[in-house]
Amino acid sequence: MIIINTQGIVLRSVRYKENDVILTIFTRKLGKVSAIAKGAKRNKSFLLSASQVFSYSNFTLKKQGNMYRVSQSETIKNFYDIAYDIESFTYATYITSLVDGSIYENQTNNRLFVLLAQALYLYTQKNLDKEYIFIVSGAIPIKDDGLYTTIAPHKGRKITAKEAVSVISKNAKYIINVGTCACFGGPTAARPNLSGAVSVSEFLNRNDIIKIPGCPVNPVWVAGILGYITSE
Repeated sequence: MIIINTQGIVLRSVRYKENDVILTIFTRKLGKVSAIAKGAKRNKSFLLSASQVFSYSNFTLKKQGNMYRVSQSETIKNFYDIAYDIESFTYATYITSLVDGSIYENQTNNRLFVLLAQALYLYTQKNLDKEYIFIVSGAIPIKDDGLYTTIAPHKGRKITAKEAVSVISKNAKYIINVGTCACFGGPTAARPNLSGAVSVSEFLNRNDIIKIPGCPVNPVWVAGILGYITSE
């Protein structure tokens, strides 16, 4: 049996059975891995704190088949304060979703790991200057209050893409739409358009959004625009 001790940040937590959860953990030594935390939902579980999304902990992982099992954990920083502020929670959820979608299983990236930990720490601080570039991929479903696309649960309710884009766009220095759906609605907004999907600019009613269409979009165009606006 392989046993690994490593620091990790929980990117996702999905309930499994009554008291167990399956965690997606971004670790220093293994990269992104899936691990089951047995009994983590019990009130007195020693894994309860470390199994929360955003939690930064020392994990002891045992390899069992294609998945790891969390046998021990010691919380370094749970970043629980983020959950008290819907704006900070939305930003942090967006960032962890980006990290989750941009790394592969078992691929380490210590530089990204440190940046993620630093970003989560900043979102626990008050009076933080949150000027940033906001990149959106995909159209925005608005029918039924946006429930066709949800990105995270928060205090018993679902955060929709509609709400997240509304909140995050407020303080963004630049908004960049990546892909045809985000720029123009694309196939998502085609008839009969059951979710009421619209482009980001139509949803926000703004004409100052940078649009990079394509399906898929050319990554060189994205890198070029980011390089240009960050060098100003």
